[in-house]
Amino acid sequence: MTQRVYELDLLRFICALGVVIFHYTYTGHMEGFAPIADFEAVREVTRYTYMGINFFFVISGFVILMSLQGRTLREFLTARFIRLYPAYWAALTITALATLLWGKDVFNISLGQYLTNLTMAQELFSVASLDSAYWTLYIELKFYLCMVLLVACGLMPYLKAILALVLSVSLLALFLPWSSNINMFVAIFPHWSGYFACGCVFYLVRRDGLNWQGAGLLVLSLAFMLTQSVLFGALMQSWFNIPFNGPTIALINGIFFALLCLTALAKRHPFRFRRWYYLGILTYPLYLLHQHLGYMLFNRFGNEHNIASLVVFTTLGMIVLAGLLHYGIEKPMARWLTQRTKSSVQPEQVANRASL
Repeated sequence: MTQRVYELDLLRFICALGVVIFHYTYTGHMEGFAPIADFEAVREVTRYTYMGINFFFVISGFVILMSLQGRTLREFLTARFIRLYPAYWAALTITALATLLWGKDVFNISLGQYLTNLTMAQELFSVASLDSAYWTLYIELKFYLCMVLLVACGLMPYLKAILALVLSVSLLALFLPWSSNINMFVAIFPHWSGYFACGCVFYLVRRDGLNWQGAGLLVLSLAFMLTQSVLFGALMQSWFNIPFNGPTIALINGIFFALLCLTALAKRHPFRFRRWYYLGILTYPLYLLHQHLGYMLFNRFGNEHNIASLVVFTTLGMIVLAGLLHYGIEKPMARWLTQRTKSSVQPEQVANRASL
């Protein structure tokens, strides 16, 4: 089994916390989900924490490519199912029950919507997500499908060339007018495909060392990240009529890129500590639980005097709830499902490993 990269657990948690802060201090009020959460001065800073989503996709590209090492496609798909679905179903059910109790006129739910959301591919059926944060999961599923197809078609030996193509085409497509008009919360190309490719590049550099091919792919990765993030910031400005500073966006992306370069190149990482594992396991359930559930708590219990403290305590509460979900549901279910699937694997399947 590939050794866990502990600094990525820390980065994932920071990204997740950034997304929580963005939703609670920015989109909740700006999109009318929780009008009481109006933090005009704070929004000057927290409007940039949406980039945690972009960085999630980069880390996902790194981790998914790493998780393919030494596994058959069946083992990979089984591991991904166990990783994604039990926690998602639990969070989805909690959010659905809260919506029935506290949704009122802001959030609605139907049985059909709930059942369709169980697939995690509700957008495929033109059904709205029960929580706005779930859109990224459909994008993730598309990335998994791409990786499965590459392995199944025997294309992994050409991965570096494929990544160069994906990064180049995605980068160029960002400048086409239609890239601003597509539903980028459903389509993986061109806004998100490059981020997954960036993550794959970082993993390959870590695995193989830095050579001229890796250096070229890193340059392409940086070009894509800076271009997409600045252009997307301009889109955010047009959506919310609030300025997003391009140099600030570029600086944040540059810092993240440097941190991933450190992970890829450093044999001794200054932040590679096992204790970050305990933050990493909270990341996924925290992301799944926080958004609409938090908005509903703000709408039900918030007022102009307590909203700031309510946001802080809700954030802390969501972290605790994420821990309860992980240890109470996600981990036991993962253990049970892993045991069940291992017992069904035939010996000859173990030898058929997905090679990179």
